Amino acid sequence: MKFKDEFWTHDQNDIMVTVIVLVQLSELWAFPNGPPLSSCDSMFPYHTDANKVPYKPQTGEAPYNITVSKSSYIAGENLTVTISGSTTFKGFILHARGSDSSVAWPVGEFVQIPNVAQYLYCSGGEPKNTVAHNNPNSDGSLQFTWMAPAKSAGNISFVATIVHKYDTYWTNVASSVVTGPPAENVTRGVTTESFQIDKTGCGKTKGCYSLPPKCTGSADCSYLFTYKVDGGNAVIEMSAKQRWVAVGFNEQKLMDKMDSIMCVAMATNLAELRHYYSLGHSLFRQNLAGNSDLTITTIVYEDGGIKCRVSRKLTSSEAHFRDLTKKWYLLFAHGAASPSGSAQYHFTNRTFTGDMVDLSVPATLVDEQSQTKETISKDGCGKTKSCYSEPESCKSSRDCEYLVTLKPVGEKGESGEVEIEISAKKQWVAIGFNKEKMKMPGTDGLICADVSGQVSVDHFVVKGYDRPTKTTPRPASIVKDLGESRGGVVSCRFRRKLKDKDDKMVDLTEPWYLVYASGYMSGDTIDKHPSTPRTSPQKVEVNKIEVLGAEKVDTGMIRAHGCLMVIAWVGFASIGIFMARYMKVAFGDKVLLGTKVWFTCHRSLMVLTVLVTIIAIIIIFVHAGRWTEEAGAHPITGIIVLVLAVIQPIMALFRPHPGEANRYIFNWAHRGAGLSALILAVVTVFLGIRLPGASLDDSALYAMIAYCVGVAIVIMFEVFLSLKKNRSAATFSSSGGDKGEGHVQLEPPREQFVSARQKMLGFLVLFVTGVVIALVVLIATAEEGHQH
Repeated sequence: MKFKDEFWTHDQNDIMVTVIVLVQLSELWAFPNGPPLSSCDSMFPYHTDANKVPYKPQTGEAPYNITVSKSSYIAGENLTVTISGSTTFKGFILHARGSDSSVAWPVGEFVQIPNVAQYLYCSGGEPKNTVAHNNPNSDGSLQFTWMAPAKSAGNISFVATIVHKYDTYWTNVASSVVTGPPAENVTRGVTTESFQIDKTGCGKTKGCYSLPPKCTGSADCSYLFTYKVDGGNAVIEMSAKQRWVAVGFNEQKLMDKMDSIMCVAMATNLAELRHYYSLGHSLFRQNLAGNSDLTITTIVYEDGGIKCRVSRKLTSSEAHFRDLTKKWYLLFAHGAASPSGSAQYHFTNRTFTGDMVDLSVPATLVDEQSQTKETISKDGCGKTKSCYSEPESCKSSRDCEYLVTLKPVGEKGESGEVEIEISAKKQWVAIGFNKEKMKMPGTDGLICADVSGQVSVDHFVVKGYDRPTKTTPRPASIVKDLGESRGGVVSCRFRRKLKDKDDKMVDLTEPWYLVYASGYMSGDTIDKHPSTPRTSPQKVEVNKIEVLGAEKVDTGMIRAHGCLMVIAWVGFASIGIFMARYMKVAFGDKVLLGTKVWFTCHRSLMVLTVLVTIIAIIIIFVHAGRWTEEAGAHPITGIIVLVLAVIQPIMALFRPHPGEANRYIFNWAHRGAGLSALILAVVTVFLGIRLPGASLDDSALYAMIAYCVGVAIVIMFEVFLSLKKNRSAATFSSSGGDKGEGHVQLEPPREQFVSARQKMLGFLVLFVTGVVIALVVLIATAEEGHQH
């Protein structure tokens, strides 16, 4: 986890920046929304190499300057602050601090900032005391308006860290000293009387969570959290043997969209209550001024630990306050803090509940790791039962991502049974049986699922590629012996007859390919598996004991298919169609290889498109060995694209010569088929990048959206040129000589805007190349099983 605050942790130039960002995705994936606010004191961006080792700042003189509009200030005065340099920068963090202060408190607040910047609420001072970048675009100069504090901070300097690129940055880039009135005393934080938090009444009159579990109170607990509902409020107590302690409320066991409360002590040993809201791994400190829904009752830092008691309204109209009358996962954390109170990274000091918590019910809470039990073990695998697990080296449901065991029970014949154990670190887990390898339709499945807190085992039939159909009522031959969802692991143990007398389930006396799958719930409904299910390499007789395995999935040919189709249609076809549609006038009568330049380029690119498309289709058919219905509409639209692509050169062979009566029929057919093929190809790429087998995240989707936006810009620019041409069928320009001589010449309309069209071509080529490179890199480096 990383910090965002001190907590858990119009022109073509603009378009070109977009292309560069698409190509340099690694930089975009660092802190594109701004630096973590643990940077408030250190001013470090926390960018790391492949081994997670932080890059060091540059030691030479920075190529950047910070200038201030005035050399002195008075209370409440506005100053203009500018960051500029001899080279561009992608990121920054900037604030003012007292030149003579022993603690790096940010002072004053920024009242006007550019669109590429955002406010950060660092420790001390006003909520807008620091500014930073909010996207990775390059800038050469930025200007801000800063307002001096009401109480003078004395002489100040503006200090920044400026990032040129991901691994290159300078720290302590400072302005000249700005003189101010003598510094006035400002108290930051508070302290109250000493108090202790104990666990008396835990599970009876109040709820508790502690580390270690058997500690007695704040005196000996490394972390302690208690809660108690009192009327319309929740009284929360927290302590930790560190300088900050926090609890978060969320609908998932993740930081994203988390509502959290923190108590933190500064170097002065005064302490503050803070509230945060997160987006992804970035947390934003909320301004509590005037907020009566979260108030501090007692807070103190003593004996090397922070303790606080706060009151929080169960329901609040304030932004980013969860409704505490509902159940939430609780996230616990604590850690060290900087002198100004910036909470530092918690490292291992973080836990969370395995189940959602109702704060109205006093309970002794247990974190997920403590909750996880070895409900299913691999003991006896290959001897008394057949087993398959992911990863192969795991030992039980405690550490296996997926685990299934099959154990024959009773008689060997049709009257016999098989005991099945399945578990996964998901919300549902399944074992399926199919007559064909690597195929979903026709799968007979047994699914163990956590439905609203109740774990059940049911029979499902997979008829296509949508959600499976549940068999109701449940076949009587299925007998559940165990079903639990604990610590993020769903597990079931059940028995079923090898041969179902009602014929609702497949006959397990016959051999079947096994299908292994797991996934998450959407409410009470089984959601689609996030990655492609694996199958056994050969048919399995479940009433025999053997070592189970999974068919190895070679994604190399899938990736090659995807890369080739992107190169063919996003690359070659986009430029080739543009050449024919818009560049005839721009290249005029220039000849290349015996024909006009535009035609030579168009023909070459489109021939490459057809050839590469054919190769890509052959590769995917060789890989799949069949028509893959599980891919949905993707193969259908892909084949239509192939047909349209092949038709194009065939039509061209039989086209009438220019000027002949039926030439217009060819023109419209050729144009229609080409544009239809390109549009369908783009749709097909969109469909392909969302297939589970592609293992692509949303970055590929964003790259394709960027491509569509770029093409739309090109089309709109062409429409603009056409409208402008139509408004003036011809223009007059001076042919030289004195104005009085009246020497003018008529400039034919077809020769207008040649330069603009050529620049537009250059932009399109660079833009499309950038998108193609980005997509090819994403496809080629996609990790198998990546979840969307």
